[in-house]
Amino acid sequence: MSQDQIELLKRALEREKKARKAAEKILEEKSRELYLTSNRLESLLDEKSSQLQGVFENIVDAYVLMDIKGNILKFNDAATHLFGFDITRESVNVSSLVHKDDFQYAMLSFEELRTKGFFKNYEARVYTKSKEIKWVHINASLVLDKNNKAIAAQGIVRDITQEKLLKEELEDQKNQLSIIINNSPIGISLSKSDYSGLLQINQALIDMLGYTAEELKTMRVQDITHPDDEGFSKALRDQLLSGEIDKFNVEKRYIKKDGDIFWAKTNVTAVRNKFGEIDYQVATIEDVSKEREAKEKLIESENRLATLVLNLDSGIILEDENRKVVLTNNKFCELLNIETAIDDLYGMDCSVAAEHNKILFKDPEAFVERMNEVDKAKAIVIGDELEMLDGKILERNYLPITIEGKSKGFLWTFTDVTLKRSYRKSLEAQKQKYYSIIANMNLGLVEVNNNEEILMVNQSFSEMSGYTEEELIGKHVGEIFKTEEAIDVIAIENEKRKKGESNSYEVKVEIKNGDVKYWLISGAPNYDIKGNVVGSIGVHIDITDLKTLELQKEKLLSKLEKSNDELQEYAHIVSHDLKSPLRSIDALVSWLKEDNKGKLDEMSLRNFELIETTLEKMEQLISDVLDYSSIGTETNSCAEVDLNKILDELITILYVPEHIAIKTLNKLPIIKGDATKLQQLFQNLISNAIKFIDKEEGFITINVEDFKSHYKFSIQDNGMGIDKQFHNKIFKIFHALNKSKDSTGIGLSIVKKIVDLHEGQIWLDSELNVGTTFYFTLKK
Repeated sequence: MSQDQIELLKRALEREKKARKAAEKILEEKSRELYLTSNRLESLLDEKSSQLQGVFENIVDAYVLMDIKGNILKFNDAATHLFGFDITRESVNVSSLVHKDDFQYAMLSFEELRTKGFFKNYEARVYTKSKEIKWVHINASLVLDKNNKAIAAQGIVRDITQEKLLKEELEDQKNQLSIIINNSPIGISLSKSDYSGLLQINQALIDMLGYTAEELKTMRVQDITHPDDEGFSKALRDQLLSGEIDKFNVEKRYIKKDGDIFWAKTNVTAVRNKFGEIDYQVATIEDVSKEREAKEKLIESENRLATLVLNLDSGIILEDENRKVVLTNNKFCELLNIETAIDDLYGMDCSVAAEHNKILFKDPEAFVERMNEVDKAKAIVIGDELEMLDGKILERNYLPITIEGKSKGFLWTFTDVTLKRSYRKSLEAQKQKYYSIIANMNLGLVEVNNNEEILMVNQSFSEMSGYTEEELIGKHVGEIFKTEEAIDVIAIENEKRKKGESNSYEVKVEIKNGDVKYWLISGAPNYDIKGNVVGSIGVHIDITDLKTLELQKEKLLSKLEKSNDELQEYAHIVSHDLKSPLRSIDALVSWLKEDNKGKLDEMSLRNFELIETTLEKMEQLISDVLDYSSIGTETNSCAEVDLNKILDELITILYVPEHIAIKTLNKLPIIKGDATKLQQLFQNLISNAIKFIDKEEGFITINVEDFKSHYKFSIQDNGMGIDKQFHNKIFKIFHALNKSKDSTGIGLSIVKKIVDLHEGQIWLDSELNVGTTFYFTLKK
């Protein structure tokens, strides 16, 4: 290293030494200033502390002093007791005392303290040392030095936990009271001392009177009080105002907004101040219109009951617990031939009266003994019979009256059953007579319960079934009617009996010896005295011979139908064979005329015309024979047909029973169609309606409605109706209405074909035991 470099380094080192000394001097001066400042702050704090020491030590509320960073510098005894900290032994920062949910609010308040120098009425929650939560009220201010610089903060902290709880409890009570008032079914109001207006009204009173709350607050009590009740109502209000009374209860009438009047029970209570003056009046108004109406009805009912008791057809005598008469009626006096007035009987000792009246009965001593026996037992007695000397028979009933386990009296009733007993004997005789008829008639009679168990049979049924009465009683019908068909049908019909339905049906059964029989059963529900279905009664007729004839008839009809088909086919063949030579003759005549045109004289031409006419007649005759042999086939003849005329002719030729009325609601139209088939259409439907009307008064109503393209006809009856399960099949299969093989189904099939031929539709609306309505349309 050169000498120049060494010199340069020495000069640099010297400069650094001088700079360090200058920095140390500046640091020393700043340290001195800081020390002096610290001493002044301590002096100022001591000064302030000495000034506030007396207040600080003696105030009741907690006093807190903290530095600007929130560190607690001073607690008085109240603060130590409130927060639980001993700040001489432990450090506490105010932020640790603030409740977590109030921290944001605390920061805003401290910011207000910093900027304004104070805050008032700070209320928040704080934690104590034991983590107990308390509500506090704080007024705080900054502590300033001589230069108005904030050096600390102080505050008075008041524990308002109990006050807060009381306020919350008071608020809860207030809310609960408000809920009770607003939801009370009784009207509640608060009015001024002079009744000049309503200050507060609950919803029940608003609903009761029909006015809005605003309207009611402008009204006086007399504005809603009925004029006839205002007099005594005002007198009570005046007594309240004068101090004579503090409250009153009254029932009076009020007038609603819509003018309706209702009765209400009103309770008014005065709220007085310490000077005894009325500040407010509280009124409760309860609508008692229904209660008053019920009371009036009760009084009216009691009057009617009293009148009814006095005029009952049974003798009544009511005794109290001491056997004194408290109530009787005219019939009692009449039955026992008592001439004393009813009012004179009240209070009489019944045991004495019994001794006095026993001479009226055939066995006087037994009458008294039985009465004393019944009275001693104090148990209900029904149907005691008493025979009097004059031949009357009385039925006596006894009913003890007990309230809350204590005897309060006894009710005796006496009824003249002389005629009833005579009727009973007559009824028993009639019963025996009809039992003899049932036992010996040729119709099998069976009674079953709802479980299909046999309760009673007559001799004819035993003979029909081959079983003895002992073998049948208590047995299920399924054990007697062995075929599955019979068991199923009878089960279905018995279910109908339970619903109150009755009708007739056929079953195929196997009797005891194994023979197969056909029975016609007519069943009806059996009712008890309360009108409940308890089973059914069936009348059985053996139709085996009739059924055999019917089967033979069906076979004959089947053969006849086959023969008719063969005959019709033969007629077509014969017709064709007969018409062929006629057409040949007609052709030959035409050729002869053509070949000899101009050569034939007038007589020859006339003869040829006669031949042609005769040929036409013969051909028509053959066609008529074919038509006759094809009865029932469809034709398409179309002409104007007056349906009114057809209906009139039908009613003339049909057999209509006297109990059935046929009427037409509207005039029937004239339509184009086949007159014969239209007549057959109406005839089949009307005949069907007549056949199935089972009411004492029957009706058949015919109506028509005119639509743009067609007419809609209806034929309605009140007959037995058709089960809905057959509705869809009624026009497609034979015998859909009835299992007996009559022509009903065939007739309806023809009806369907005729309607189809006239480009229409047909349907029905029917219900069992209600009737049937056939609807059909025909093209115009």
